[in-house]
Amino acid sequence: MESVQGTIKSFINNSNKIAILGIGNYLKSDDGFGVYVVESLVKNYSKTHENLSLEKEINSVNNRLILMNCGVVPENFTDVIKRENPDKIIMVDAALMHQEPGTLRVVESDEISETGFSTHSLPLSIIIKYINAHIDTEILIIGIEPTDLEFGEPLSGLIKEKADEFSKILIEEIDSFLL
Repeated sequence: MESVQGTIKSFINNSNKIAILGIGNYLKSDDGFGVYVVESLVKNYSKTHENLSLEKEINSVNNRLILMNCGVVPENFTDVIKRENPDKIIMVDAALMHQEPGTLRVVESDEISETGFSTHSLPLSIIIKYINAHIDTEILIIGIEPTDLEFGEPLSGLIKEKADEFSKILIEEIDSFLL
């Protein structure tokens, strides 16, 4: 997790505005990782920002941070991304990377086509190309190797534990960014 934290810290350093996209499907166990992380961020920031609610898919914490619960259709949020025009985007998702379950790491752009992001309507590579064609932004993808993708199961214990740890790391880095 330390290397992911260092990457996030350097990625958002000197940013003007960041967007964090949680991608995944709660109905397929660990595929809900990204959605869970963004919901954790919304819960944290709703304590100090009254306009935040888990009822909404898009939450602007302030003019520098937007949180998006994209579910399985991140392509449906491209208009919001274009309108908000963040200079940095962090996408969080479960990813079949042929690693040990619970492995959290940055998915490099040249690995996207070889990495399984199973529940999306469109491949992430196409969504990223579309976003980059319309706004000047950098995109960081954080993936976790799932233990279970069975339909109807909740997040596994390991992935929930990792999601909670990762959410704390993100909150720490976001708080530093927002100061």
